[in-house]
Amino acid sequence: MDTNMTFRMDSEVKAQMSAICAQLGMTTSTAFNIFANAFVRAKGMPFPVTVQEQSTLLTREKMLSDTEQFLTEFADDYKRMAE
Repeated sequence: MDTNMTFRMDSEVKAQMSAICAQLGMTTSTAFNIFANAFVRAKGMPFPVTVQEQSTLLTREKMLSDTEQFLTEFADDYKRMAE
């Protein structure tokens, strides 16, 4: 038996979703049904839901230092393999 659901969402997100669904040859209702079935199969969100930390910017000096350390370790490993 089918049932109806009503919920609110941002109108711009709805418009973008509708356009993408149309490109995929489906309705937004079909997309929500696909999500609902994936949710039931996964017994939760079918994708990771995480809090993302703001990435820290690396300075040029830090990148060069890390690269130098990596290359030194690589060279040392290469020398040991050649022995």
